[in-house]
Amino acid sequence: MDSGMNRIFRWFCLLLLVSGVLRAEVAPDPVPPPKEEVYLPGVALTQGITEITGVAISPLLGVSSVGIWRYWKTPAVGRSALPWYAQPWAWGTGLALLGLCFLKDSLGTAVPGLLKKPFDMVELFENKASALVASGAFVPLVAQEMAKHLEAGRALAVPTASIAGLGFAGVDAAWLVVPVAVVAFLLVWVCSHAINVLIILSPFSTLDALLKLARTALLASVGLIYLIAPWLAAALCLVLIALAAWLAPAALRLAIFGARYAADILLPWRGRRRATPQQPHAFTLGRVAGLPPRTGGRMVLLDDGSMAFRYRRWCVLDERTIPLPDGIRHVEKGLLSPALVHRAGPAELKLLLFLPRYRGHEESMAGHLNLHGVREHSLARGFAAVKEWIAGMVRRKSGADVPVIRA
Repeated sequence: MDSGMNRIFRWFCLLLLVSGVLRAEVAPDPVPPPKEEVYLPGVALTQGITEITGVAISPLLGVSSVGIWRYWKTPAVGRSALPWYAQPWAWGTGLALLGLCFLKDSLGTAVPGLLKKPFDMVELFENKASALVASGAFVPLVAQEMAKHLEAGRALAVPTASIAGLGFAGVDAAWLVVPVAVVAFLLVWVCSHAINVLIILSPFSTLDALLKLARTALLASVGLIYLIAPWLAAALCLVLIALAAWLAPAALRLAIFGARYAADILLPWRGRRRATPQQPHAFTLGRVAGLPPRTGGRMVLLDDGSMAFRYRRWCVLDERTIPLPDGIRHVEKGLLSPALVHRAGPAELKLLLFLPRYRGHEESMAGHLNLHGVREHSLARGFAAVKEWIAGMVRRKSGADVPVIRA
């Protein structure tokens, strides 16, 4: 009995030993916590500048590319802690939208430009929405990472005792880095967004493709230069930011014009409800009384019977009234929107371009503003002349074939 119990006890101990060995062999090694990336001096700063500038050039493509890159470079155990833009649902949705845009551009070169313009206008607002998301949810995250490395003294090769933490002023570095990063992003984006506006104004699909190709090539150049020399990419981005700051006022006027122009075409019922023929909304086509091109405002009739252009500085400041030059003024019908044509002697010039909502209100505008009349667009006049010439040729030919019966 004792020998039987001893035998069972020995087998039980042997079983425990074998199971422990097997458990030790199949148990996974403990996963070390993900190590924080350690950058060489200046790399954190150059990476942040490059990412912000690249995303500003093309928000949807830039955010998706950065998200894919961070997802691919991060070990599988740490991917769940990545920011939102590096999650598969974020950059996967971005790639799907980019695929639709690529399909639209690829098929658009084979169709007339007018048939592709509504889709270009939808992409115009997609670019605005992507920039809004990037400026509010992407750029601050990148800027905070830059501030974190700046405070730790790892972002610069020079001593950063006076910069790190800004302890002498009691201010966190992120409070300075984030606003500067957002402003830099918006400056570059508004200049890049001008390409979308030029695309909806361009009548040729081939020119549209060239404009997009140029923007994509610039974005690819920034990324390629960063892989070769990060400091050189950061220097290029700083040059682009400075150039964008110089071009920003003109690009902002163009962006406002493009948004209002596209909104009237995509939502015609909304524009018709807001049409005011007695004070029509318009944009300057050239320098009118010192105003830069694409300044938005209203054409008004003053109490003394003279014509004027009324606008607000920077869209929100004080209202100003600029008299329009004297001469013969007509409202010219357009393919998408009418325009104000001014003639003084033999010279003729288009002064203002009205919003598409006023198409069909040309007679009413001419009556309310005491203009000299309404005329057809030059292209329509050319078609009408060709049509009249063909009709005359047909009439003459048919008249020659009709026999003359004499009494």
